[in-house]
Amino acid sequence: MFEIHDKILLFLCCFALYMLEVDSEFAIVPIIIAVLFSCLSTYLDDRRLKLGFFLIYIACCQLIPDCFVFLPLIIYDIALYDYQILSFLGLFPLFINFHHFNLRIVIFCFVFFIFSWVIKYKSLSYARLQAEYNEQRDSSKELALLQEQKNQSILENQDYEINVATLNERNRISKEIHDNIGHLLSRSLLQIGALLTISKEETTRDGLTALKESISGGMDSIRSSIHNLHDESIDLYTNIDALVKEFTFCNISFEYDIKSNPDIKLKYSFIAIVKEALANIIKHSNATKVSICLREHPAMYQLIILDNGTMDEQNRQN
Repeated sequence: MFEIHDKILLFLCCFALYMLEVDSEFAIVPIIIAVLFSCLSTYLDDRRLKLGFFLIYIACCQLIPDCFVFLPLIIYDIALYDYQILSFLGLFPLFINFHHFNLRIVIFCFVFFIFSWVIKYKSLSYARLQAEYNEQRDSSKELALLQEQKNQSILENQDYEINVATLNERNRISKEIHDNIGHLLSRSLLQIGALLTISKEETTRDGLTALKESISGGMDSIRSSIHNLHDESIDLYTNIDALVKEFTFCNISFEYDIKSNPDIKLKYSFIAIVKEALANIIKHSNATKVSICLREHPAMYQLIILDNGTMDEQNRQN
């Protein structure tokens, strides 16, 4: 875009000088040639072609000296490139056809040569700065997206770890209650039973019987609470994910899409099925890839276990 603007500006300068100083019945020919070569250089955008067009245009200046007025427009295409030194070849048509031009044309053409180099340097510098800015902007956006994804991953892992820690703590509490309080209550019931056996007084026996029933009821309530607490500590995703991470026989993928909390019996069933399936794959399969998919549908749960193994003759007979 900057190149087009620069060329339009150069063309207008050269055109104004050409119209003021050149008077020829074929005046349109140099204009057409200059516009054609300049447009081809811009459209093809190849440095070697630009150099070729420049050399051809130098030859045209030998045949049609008036083309020299538009030479700054053509020099713009090779200025500040590796072969920019060749732009001085543009002076040859001037030396050869010096008698054809007056002093004003020569002076203004030299000014336009310098102007062509200056605006080319300006455009290249601006394009380089624009490219660096775009690169920095893209890098900043990419880093921001990566940081956002990293933060999201940290939050998800944090929630997952909190959930796992909560479930483990529930499991630990249920075991401690079962091991400590459960044993104390059981021993208390045995001692009360022994007292009932040796006690002869009816009043004492009635009191011990009521105490035994209260402790038994409390023990049943504690046992029920322990079971509920233990059941809640069983997380289906955590247990299956642990089985997947322990599976090193081949590559394995795990997809889990369950939002609700399945019944405890269903959890144990899924865990047992996955465990048995992975064990069978290790023992009987030559698979190199395994996939496990557990989904929740409106009316059912779906468990899919697939592998790419093949059945050999020995397994087929078994």
